[in-house]
Amino acid sequence: MGLADRLKGLTKKAEDTAVEHKDQINEAVQKAQATADQRTGGKYHEQIQKAGAKAESFVDGLQETERKAASEGAAGGESTPRAS
Repeated sequence: MGLADRLKGLTKKAEDTAVEHKDQINEAVQKAQATADQRTGGKYHEQIQKAGAKAESFVDGLQETERKAASEGAAGGESTPRAS
């Protein structure tokens, strides 16, 4: 097993773990948004909201690609899910 294979395995494991803990990740993102907004006095509210939405959509994208990979895997194809 080469280094590239190990990295692919670790990537897949990290993506699977992120999908499993999606709710906890989203809670943490929301808490970070609230804290950042409070500490900056609302000065960067829009930028903080955009960053939070992007983080949440990234995790959602992992879940969608995981579903696609599972359906392709069941059909005989093999692919590694990636978020765009």
